[in-house]
Amino acid sequence: MALFPLHKYFVFNDRLLPVSTFVPAENEGGIYEVLRVVNGIPLFLDEHLQRMQSSAELAGKEIRYSCAQLEAFLNQLIVRNEVDEGNILISCKTNLKAFFIAHNYPTDEQYKNGIRCGLLHAERMNPNAKVFQTEVRKQANRMMETKGFYEVLLVDHEQRITEGSRSNVFFIKGDDIITSPGKQVLLGITRQKTIACANRLNLKVSEKEIHLDGLTDFDAAFITGTSPKILPVNEVDGHSFDPENKVLRSLMNEYDKIIQEDIKRRIRSVNFKKDRIPDQ
Repeated sequence: MALFPLHKYFVFNDRLLPVSTFVPAENEGGIYEVLRVVNGIPLFLDEHLQRMQSSAELAGKEIRYSCAQLEAFLNQLIVRNEVDEGNILISCKTNLKAFFIAHNYPTDEQYKNGIRCGLLHAERMNPNAKVFQTEVRKQANRMMETKGFYEVLLVDHEQRITEGSRSNVFFIKGDDIITSPGKQVLLGITRQKTIACANRLNLKVSEKEIHLDGLTDFDAAFITGTSPKILPVNEVDGHSFDPENKVLRSLMNEYDKIIQEDIKRRIRSVNFKKDRIPDQ
């Protein structure tokens, strides 16, 4: 599945090149990360780069550059393209590539009223590694296009809901928040931050298997991801959920606070680095 860059420049290994020179390539089996840029700041950058290194180890890939070098490449990409908002794909199959890609952020109405999800009987290989799996992606895209779903949730051979095709999923029962065990899913950065939000709010998060026949037991549901952040679900396969659930809404508010904290922290870090650069 070939992806194409937006704007003027993209990163190829340790160089910044014009997009006119970009050569599309098949990504199946390559590792990748998608980062969200807000106010010119790549959100949760340290966590994304650390997970990419972890994915490389799990998938038997080698990234020839350190996290500090990758950070420098991404900062240069943002500055040279003069982009303040968007998504960056950074990937490595044989060569390192990074570029802005098209994004689809939820609307205000979707954040208010929630979104519909379908079910797809499929499993990701090596779920803890963020690796391109073209066939699952194609199946998910077809279902979303034909059925009008925002997302589809994956169901494994034991009839367990594990995660979304491009997100993690959580369910709420009373004040308890439930999500699939970490060993069964991609450990999404937004998933990690959502659990941190729950801890800050003194809410309980449990990692439990979520069986398809138990959907009616839950009051609310939501997905998490780089583009959707925390997004309410109002329906899964005909089962309705409350998008205005108070626990869900408190998590959404707390997540927005964490975003602003990360932006402020990175701005302070950038300014500190600038202060340390001697005059030429």
